[in-house]
Amino acid sequence: MSKGKKIALIVTMAVVLVAAAVLNVTLLAGGNSQQEDTVQTGFFATSRADRMATRNYEIAELNAILAMEGEEYAEARQNALEQKQNIVNAMETELLLETLLKAQGYADVLVTVNAAADNVSVIVDKDELTREDTVRIYNVVATEASVTPEYVKILSV
Repeated sequence: MSKGKKIALIVTMAVVLVAAAVLNVTLLAGGNSQQEDTVQTGFFATSRADRMATRNYEIAELNAILAMEGEEYAEARQNALEQKQNIVNAMETELLLETLLKAQGYADVLVTVNAAADNVSVIVDKDELTREDTVRIYNVVATEASVTPEYVKILSV
């Protein structure tokens, strides 16, 4: 290989190395927020998937009780039917609240309604919640879920 080709090869390799270093620094500097967004999105998606899996299991168990035949299981079937209806009502309320709160401008919201109690937890995809945010969220929850302040938890992630 001639001396000119060797110099051209070394210069090309140096340019590629510098470009890789600049690209690496640029991506690392801007990548943290994207990584945090991915983690938060992952949190909300994972939480919803876990909630749905748990609910599906509970409903399957209740359906097994509802399928039991015999008069001796009448009370168990009635209790299972009530529990199943409570779960369905909680699911509908969660979906409604999540939709209404997203319409208020929040990037993502996870709402959990305890089917056996009046507890409502709201987790909002926002770094910090202002007093106005808290009031706005509470007003939506209080109006749609008919719960009092002591039974509402509002968190941000």
